[in-house]
Amino acid sequence: MLNSTPDSLFAFVKDNIYSNPSDLLMKYSGKDLGFNLSFAITQIKNRRKTIRKLPSFTSNDKFLFPDAISSEQATDEKIARFHASLVGSGKTIIDLTAGLGIDAFSISKAGNKVTATEIDPLKAEALKYNSKLLGLKDFTVCNDDCINVIDSLSSSPDIFFIDPARRDNDNQRTYGFADCQPDISSFYEKLVSHGSTLFIKASPLLDIKNTLNIFKGIKEIYVVSLKGECKEILIEIGNEDVSSPILTALDLDSEGIRSRFSYNTDDENFIPHYANEEDIKINMFLYEPNASLIKLHAGGVITERFPKIKKIAPNTELFISTEHYQDFPGRVIKIDEILSSKKLKQLKKPAVSIVARNYPAKAEDLRKKLKASENPDKFLYAFRAGENNKPVIITGERITNYPR
Repeated sequence: MLNSTPDSLFAFVKDNIYSNPSDLLMKYSGKDLGFNLSFAITQIKNRRKTIRKLPSFTSNDKFLFPDAISSEQATDEKIARFHASLVGSGKTIIDLTAGLGIDAFSISKAGNKVTATEIDPLKAEALKYNSKLLGLKDFTVCNDDCINVIDSLSSSPDIFFIDPARRDNDNQRTYGFADCQPDISSFYEKLVSHGSTLFIKASPLLDIKNTLNIFKGIKEIYVVSLKGECKEILIEIGNEDVSSPILTALDLDSEGIRSRFSYNTDDENFIPHYANEEDIKINMFLYEPNASLIKLHAGGVITERFPKIKKIAPNTELFISTEHYQDFPGRVIKIDEILSSKKLKQLKKPAVSIVARNYPAKAEDLRKKLKASENPDKFLYAFRAGENNKPVIITGERITNYPR
């Protein structure tokens, strides 16, 4: 029982947090430590993996991980706080696939009544233990299949939250809803039929257009990035038909939302304005959308929202303009030089960050060829431009602090 975990285990974990797990196994295997050595090493490994991901949870020395993969599957607490902000406060929530519980804990902390459902007995026990450790009120754990929980409800909560398992029986990653456990697409209408809102957390590789065809009542789809890396797609569904759902590209950091770009699906009919290779000149501004916006392929919306911006090419997710838009949701580079083949060969170990977009060579190959070192403020962009997809290389300086 996790509630009877001895203090000696927590002391062992704290004292050996930076020790080599293999060395610990060799040193202490077979000795009576008063606790399970394998479980203690699991705590060490997971704490080290989540030191940046779950700092406010792992700062408590007695927070426990139920198994070895808990750290991999856990929601980053910065994203969990965003989920909680969508929920608000004073609501009743059922998390149908709670796992380690970072989402459920964060939503509870925001002042909500939470039921955390978890089919795995050890994870359910950890949820009970950690919720008490965190001092959460109105937090209930249900160790059962979420389908059974749904079937036994006498009343509907304000919100259902679900993160279907994205691995098959062979432990291979899956992305389509029909291949996940449970298949939420087969029973979601039952959840929202009595007025509940449903949030579905999905893979960043999810096909958004296909998702819009699968589910009725989608209010908004959030493509969520954390410090420039796309982490998840969150789908909000209600019981009413929505003719034009909202698509939102978000980028988060430790402080919260640092960029939000929203539009409705009708806006996807906008045709992008395209540039020619002759339009790319020194002292112009090169724009790279953040990862969430690239996922949405929102070129037409971008050139409509920022009238003096043009897309560099149909298959190149970069934009160009004579104007500097300070509120652009992505990186902005002021072009210093356009490199000919001759000038490229003359570069001697440049200190630049290299980005390749729809270019014949990969960024890693260009870095090796140029023997370049990294520089967070100086950039070399390689891309194809214009109707003829002409290869172009530019160098320039970042003029915004976003995204780092």
